[in-house]
Amino acid sequence: MKNKMKRGAALCAALMMSAAVGCGSETGSSSSESKAPTDSKAATTTTAPIVEDLGNLDLSDVTNIYDVPADFSLTVEAEEGELSGGAAVLEQAFLGDFTGSGFVSIAGSGDEVAIAVEVPSEGSYNITLRLAADAEGMSNLITVDGNALTSFTSQSTAFSDTVAENVLISSAGSHTIGVRGDKGHIYIDSITITPAAPLDLSQYKVENKLSNPNASDEAKRLFNFMTDVYGKYVISGQSAGDNEGKDCREFKEILKHTGKTPAILGLDVMNLGVSAVNKGAGGGDMVPLQAMDWVNNEGGIVSMQWHWYPPEQYMEYNGGAWWQGFYTEYTNFDLAKAMNGEDQEGYDALVAEIDNMAQQLKPLAEANVPVLWRPLHEAAGDPDWPQNQWFWWGAGGKDAYIKLWKLMYDKFTNEYELNNLIWIWNAQNPSWYPGDDYVDILSFDCYPAEHDYSSQKNRYDLLKTATPTNKIIAMSENGTIFDPETAFNDGARWAYFMTWNGEFCLKDKQLSDQYTEIDQWSKVYNSERVLTLDELPNLKTYPLDTESFLAGGQ
Repeated sequence: MKNKMKRGAALCAALMMSAAVGCGSETGSSSSESKAPTDSKAATTTTAPIVEDLGNLDLSDVTNIYDVPADFSLTVEAEEGELSGGAAVLEQAFLGDFTGSGFVSIAGSGDEVAIAVEVPSEGSYNITLRLAADAEGMSNLITVDGNALTSFTSQSTAFSDTVAENVLISSAGSHTIGVRGDKGHIYIDSITITPAAPLDLSQYKVENKLSNPNASDEAKRLFNFMTDVYGKYVISGQSAGDNEGKDCREFKEILKHTGKTPAILGLDVMNLGVSAVNKGAGGGDMVPLQAMDWVNNEGGIVSMQWHWYPPEQYMEYNGGAWWQGFYTEYTNFDLAKAMNGEDQEGYDALVAEIDNMAQQLKPLAEANVPVLWRPLHEAAGDPDWPQNQWFWWGAGGKDAYIKLWKLMYDKFTNEYELNNLIWIWNAQNPSWYPGDDYVDILSFDCYPAEHDYSSQKNRYDLLKTATPTNKIIAMSENGTIFDPETAFNDGARWAYFMTWNGEFCLKDKQLSDQYTEIDQWSKVYNSERVLTLDELPNLKTYPLDTESFLAGGQ
């Protein structure tokens, strides 16, 4: 009871603070009108009108056009390259005919062949690899001068052409083009380098329309900003560790080493669930307050996810502790049975959890705080390893997952009117997509190897297949941070990144270089293509519709 009283008082204070911000500032916003005082002698309180403002961002298109001669073409045999790791030259014709004197076997992660080339100018090039693989769909890397820039996916178990498009080579002259092992055994016969065509920028034109027709003005303004900058900038984000919000060690260390603060604060509502509270989880009460403070006082963007503990009676299975309950192996909860009527008790408990979470999130809607809401994340697991759904909300299969997504969406949107939510889909598999009517942004969680700064274009392109509709695509979790120059050149223009907390950011409470080197942290956060907190416009006054705003002569 003491915790509930403390939380209630704190929420009331936060709501009063938010209301004061909205009414006391010329640029503050509120989607609700203030009530007039009951005392006839008191002055009538009114909400200041919104004066819309785009801020100072350059919203012109970002192209990848270079002066590479149109007829340039260079083919080099892989066996002429320098080998490292377990890479080896083979001569057996068990994969079909090969050119030259042999081909190179790349058997494991880190194996590489680096081939010397001469290019006529800085530019964007297509790298056509004549290769075979032990299996289709294996993802491996292209490097330039030792730096991983992009990925490609094997297409055949016999020699055939696979193209890695829009690889950025930063200057004319001598370079090395490498093929580095990541996932799966491949065999490289030769590479051919040709100029790449300019990117089709129409893929970044996203309709300024949320799935919820009753979305709040605050959510609409944030989403309009995100559609405006999509394909032009990537928004920086960081998941907060230890339930400390903006005061977490991750934010402090990033600021100390880069001079910048992430624009998006990543929070988790895991300790606000019914099962979590019943098991004595602490620290969750502050999460809504941290979100309100970050958005209303700091001018940032907040993202929320839910490591959802299953109903209490299904926890502590297979020797697991209660706090491991969201993992498939530590619960005997069967979502498919709950959703198809075979487990009514389980279904009722799910509904109770959803109802409770809606109440936990309601103060954010009342405080006019828009939220990037990412529930049921990583449901399908890793697409490279089918049938590896490590969370219970995916272990019941695609159909059960989609039913649960739609149930939550319907109750949050239509019953509880949480109109401040922007819905982020993160199932990791296009066939698990619940449909455009239930999703606003597509996202993927990427954990490449240490110091692999490639754009993760294969994951980006995979998400594009989920729907024919142009949707914003984001990297909702990452370990190593991709290089923004590479991503903008090859077309994997993620809307935002969200570096995971703990080891992917810190070591001994200091900024870590284990996954992302310190110089790369600084490069990313100070890139002209990466938006940090200080570079955000006022999202409370950002136009609801940019085209209409500009047409009005503002």
